[in-house]
Parts: sequence; structure tokens; C-alpha cells
Amino acid sequence: MVGKVVTDARPGEVPFQAHVELLQVFLGRRSEIVERVQELLNAQRRPEGYRQDAPLLSRQFEDCFFAVAALASEQSHLRGQLKAAHWVSGFKPNVMPGMHNDLIDPGEMMVRGFHFWQQTRWPGRNGRARYAHTLFNAYVIRCLELLSMRLWDEGADQASSRLPQIQHLLGQLWKDSPPDQPVFVRDARWLFPLAQSPTTEQLSAYFDIAEHIATSLASEDRIEIDKASVQMAGGHLRSQLRHYILKNGVSMAENGLVLKARSSNALDIALSIQSLVPLLEAYDLAIHSGNQRQRLELAGAICQGISADPELFVNRVDLVGAYSMIEHLFITTDGEGRSAYTPMGCRHVQLLGEYAELISHLAKALREDCPHFRPIPGTYSPYGVIYGFSSNLTEHMALKTLLPDPAPAFSVEDVFTAGNADKLAWVSGWRKLPHIDPQVQRQFDYPQRFAEQIFDRIETALRRHVAEHDANAVVQTGRLIILTGDDSQQDPKVSQIPELPIQYIGSSDPQIVAEHKAHPDDEAALLHDRREGTFLVSYQTSGGWVAITKDLLTDVLGTGRDVKIVGLPRAAAAVLRLMCV
Repeated sequence: MVGKVVTDARPGEVPFQAHVELLQVFLGRRSEIVERVQELLNAQRRPEGYRQDAPLLSRQFEDCFFAVAALASEQSHLRGQLKAAHWVSGFKPNVMPGMHNDLIDPGEMMVRGFHFWQQTRWPGRNGRARYAHTLFNAYVIRCLELLSMRLWDEGADQASSRLPQIQHLLGQLWKDSPPDQPVFVRDARWLFPLAQSPTTEQLSAYFDIAEHIATSLASEDRIEIDKASVQMAGGHLRSQLRHYILKNGVSMAENGLVLKARSSNALDIALSIQSLVPLLEAYDLAIHSGNQRQRLELAGAICQGISADPELFVNRVDLVGAYSMIEHLFITTDGEGRSAYTPMGCRHVQLLGEYAELISHLAKALREDCPHFRPIPGTYSPYGVIYGFSSNLTEHMALKTLLPDPAPAFSVEDVFTAGNADKLAWVSGWRKLPHIDPQVQRQFDYPQRFAEQIFDRIETALRRHVAEHDANAVVQTGRLIILTGDDSQQDPKVSQIPELPIQYIGSSDPQIVAEHKAHPDDEAALLHDRREGTFLVSYQTSGGWVAITKDLLTDVLGTGRDVKIVGLPRAAAAVLRLMCV
């Protein structure tokens, strides 16, 4: 029986049970829907503009679902609700020209399929039907990703009972799917990071979801979601490193690469900390309980989570706090210039303290377990996987069904565990399609040497931490002296400390730039970077904005040098003190 559709939900909420029942109708009418989709794919004689219009194709594709005879009139009104709620919650994807920044989208996948067939040959009915099943599965996966973000609608107390419903729908999807179809994801708990993979303007929603997961789901479910989250985040950040290395022809140790990776990834670093804390706690428990299998699974996830910058996560925990702080989310200032942490900021600062204690305590055990994850030539290591956003992984799997080859028995979860030559061939073959230039294919070949370098950095960081801990060595960190505009500088010791060079201070205020107190910075770019958490502090002046970059953390304080910042407004100085946790 179709449940009553709730119409008095708060903004950003949807009737969860009604969407579960809607997806059950779709799954029960797979054959009817797939037949409509394969007819839509018969577009060889349609205009080129039509075949490239992803939004139009998405609407027509969705029409195939909502035109089924078994659909109740109330259910038709559910169309688009999951997407709208996701966007209202803060997950509206940024528009990125030339790049698909969204969850897997059947319209976009149709455009790519049409392009493939145009460059090779158009398929007959069987070929279209196979891709239609793939698109059907992709659409349901997209719906389940969006539905996973709605566990907490109508009350957080229902979240634990709703997660099994999503798992049931996921199991039903693969049970009824033809055997030649790829299984995108098996575990519903891996839908959470997939649903959050596109980049967005608003960052607070990610922390809201992290807190929901931490406070309302069962321990086993929380740990699996945290494992998925840190592994996908680690893979994304490693892929960024690989891209910059190839693009700029630099080594992994290049200082500019280190600075860019640290200052531009505040969100990923912060969210990784929020997931690493419960994983480290579970790892500690597995060690004490003697559960070797769970110990190694957790160690593998933790190592992947810190893999993009193990030196920062293991040996420069004194800096990771400031790098992970996002000024406009974690700190608030009242009308009188008094600053304090927001509830979100308080939670993050607490987790930073817990992380520092846990990584110090468990680095030796991680060092002992680390050799289990060493990349071996001829086999697959997750340290070598290359992708942009996590949703790209499902797109790669979907596009391979354009070829007549059998679908490998791997899913997204398998991307993040080591494997034999079969898994290596699977990952290496994602971009091996006949219409893709061989040079592009070679660019994305599995990078064995890169995987080995990533592993070496993890092992080196852990080894160094253990050695320095055993020797009671003290990491030298410089002091940041903060002086407001009306502070006295009578202390001779302070007067001898050099001022922060203007290379770390940007401004859109012409007067401040003219006085050589900052280098010029475009205001739109500065405000964008502020939202991304790139700065230690930023503040508005009468003529624009001023921002101090986080690069000084590594370049100056990280090398043990003291520096002072002079002339800050009192409110900005108060914020900066809170940022430097």
C-alpha cells in the first residue's frame, strides 16, 4: 500500500517512507522502464544538439520512471524532492565549466554514451538495452545517495531504523539486475561519502551530516561510514597531488605543492579529522581485544586517510589544527568585537585535541601494521587509484558497459582494498575506451611508482614519529605574536621579532596595498578563498578585504621561526588567536 505523502515537512525535508515506496515501485517495474530508456537511446538520427543536451535528456530519462502505470498520483508529486532537499540542505554543486560536478547523472551519462557511439558505431537493440539497464541502476543509486542524506528528516531518532531500509533497496537493485551489469556499490553506508562528493559553496552541511552520523547511528554503522569517508577523501587528495605533479612537472616534495595542498583543503582535512578520531578509537580497541582482522582493516583505512600528507597528520599535529580551521564556520564575532567558537567550532576543537592524543598513542602500532599495505608490482594498491570526485568512480564503471566485455565482480568498496592482477586490470581499464586518445589513456595508467612514493611517505612519517617519541625529541614550532593597532611594542624582545612578510598578506584595499602592507588580491578571488577556509584570518576594511594565508604555518612557524603580525584590528586579532589552535 502506498503511504500517505507528508506535506507539512520543514524546508529541506522529505517524506522518507514515501520515497522508499516510490523506489520499490521503480524496482518492481524495471523491465517497463528499461524498455522506455532503450527507446530513448535510439537517437542516431536525432540532431547533434539534442544528443548533447544533458538537462533535457535527464528530464526525458526521468519521464521514463514517472510514466509507469503503477505509480499513484501522490507519488508523482515526489519527483525532484530529493534533489531539491539536498540542495536546500547546502549541497548544491558548484558550476564548474567543462567539468561534471554532480552525482552520477543519467542525462550526462547519455551524452557520453552518444559521443562514444558516434565515434565508434551505433549499437543495436541489445547494446542499447544493456546501457539502459546501467542507466536505470545509476538513477536508483543516485536516488539512494540522496535518500541517505534524509535519514534525519522528521527526527534523528529514526535514523538507525531507516538505514536498513536503504540497504534493502540496494540489495533488491542488484538482485534484479542482469548479470552483465556492474555492481556500483554494495554497502549502503558507502552511499554517504558518495552523496557528498561534489564541491559546493556552503561547507557547513558536511559538518552537520558528520555530527548526525556520530550521534544517531549504531557504532558499527558509524565506523563503516567513517572508513568509507576517509578512504575516499584520501584518494581524492592523492589524485590532486598526482594532477599537480604531472601538470607542473614537480616532485612530490616540492614546497609549492605542499603549500597548495595544505592551504586549499581545509574542508577535507577537517572532515578527515572528524572521521579519523572514531577510527583511531576503534583501532585502539581492536588492538586491546586482539581482533587482528579488524585491526588491519582499520589500520589500512587510517593510513589511506593520512596518505596525502602523512607528515602533517602524524608529525605536525601542532599545525594540522590551524590548517583545518574554517574561520566563518567555526568562529563568531559579536557587535563589540568579541569572538568565540561556534558550537560547530567547539566540536571540531575538541576532536582536534582527541586526535592529537590518539595519533601520538597509536603511531607505533600503525608503524607495525603499515608494511601490510606496501604496494607490490603487478598487483593493485589503493594508493595508486586516480579520480577527481568519488562519484567519478561510479561513472567509470557505468561507461565500461558501452563495451561488450563482461562486468568485473568489483564495486566501489573494492577500489580501496589491495588486490591481485585482476583488480589492477579493472582499475587500469576504466579509461581504456576506443574513442579516447591513447596519450590520454597513458596519462591515467595505474602509477605504480606514485603508489610506492605515497606508501614510503606514510612509513617514513610513522617511523620518524616513533623515533622522536622514543628519544623525547621536541618538534620546534615558531611563535606567532599578534599585535593589534593599539598594542604597545615596548617589550624589546618583541621588537626584535621580524614582521610577517607581505607575501603572506593579500588585500583588495588599494590603500593598504599602496602602503606596502599587503600584496594586491582580487576581491572576488579573496572572498572565494575565504569561504574555502584558505586563510588564517580575514577582515573587511573601508576599502576592501585583508587576508592572511595559511602558508605561513609551514613556511615560517613550521620551520621554528617566530614572527609577529602588527596592526590587526582587535576583532581580527581575537579571531586569529582562536584559529591557531
